[in-house]
Amino acid sequence: MNTPTLIIVHQDVPGMIALVTDILSRYGINIAQMTVTRENAGEKAIMIIEIDSHQCDEAVTEIARIPHLHNVNFFS
Repeated sequence: MNTPTLIIVHQDVPGMIALVTDILSRYGINIAQMTVTRENAGEKAIMIIEIDSHQCDEAVTEIARIPHLHNVNFFS
């Protein structure tokens, strides 16, 4: 069974988690599990978010517009 997963590469800046999770919430997308890692403060970080929805194209498009975000990929 495949778990729908977002992988987001971004700068480690305050508020990034809040911006991403706010968008998911507005689209009614529930987070099943989330991991955020970074090597050093202020550098690149990675969010791995497992979600309950296989349909999230609009949310992904909006997430991709967030400043300081380098890349977002969705695997269903």
